[in-house]
Amino acid sequence: MILYNSRFIKLKQANNMIIDNILKEWSSALDFFELKKYGLIFRKGGIHEKDFKLEDSYFGIFKTFEHESKETLKDKYHYLLKDLDTKYEGFFDLEYVCKITKSYEIDEVSVLDLIDDLHPWKKEYLIDRFNFRQKNSLFAHILEVNKLKIPKKVDYDSEKAKGCKSWFNLNSPVNTFATVQISDKMNENRVLRAFKDI
Repeated sequence: MILYNSRFIKLKQANNMIIDNILKEWSSALDFFELKKYGLIFRKGGIHEKDFKLEDSYFGIFKTFEHESKETLKDKYHYLLKDLDTKYEGFFDLEYVCKITKSYEIDEVSVLDLIDDLHPWKKEYLIDRFNFRQKNSLFAHILEVNKLKIPKKVDYDSEKAKGCKSWFNLNSPVNTFATVQISDKMNENRVLRAFKDI
């Protein structure tokens, strides 16, 4: 297990964050983050990406539905699934703003057993991700998760957002105000201890 200390450009000033980049993430994962009060994602890069590009600053979240299913989510979290399709309409209501605070390389598949209770995904799904493009490592990224008190409508190029990719850009950067931090230190520290002990 290798810890990567990233450089961060802190743009949060007086509860204001400037958002340009958007990360695509499962809707059920966002519900899990709100339930558990911490954010944890696993990334290697999509089919159309060489690898997962680390973002140094705050970024927004675009909720997706097409890959989440009963086959990929643990049974006890099936209630988080929604019978919806992802719509790439060129605009959406921005609800979440996040940043990556810690990154860990998953260098052995056995590590997934040790952190299995920290996330909603089935182990088989993460093993598939671990084995995909084995020259690229699978990483676990801990997020600071913030929620806008009032969602903000933002615009983007729908064609550039479609497909198996992690990131896309807004047409223009936006300021976000009045956010509430979902992540709390007690729960985040529990996750950090789990990775430290591996």
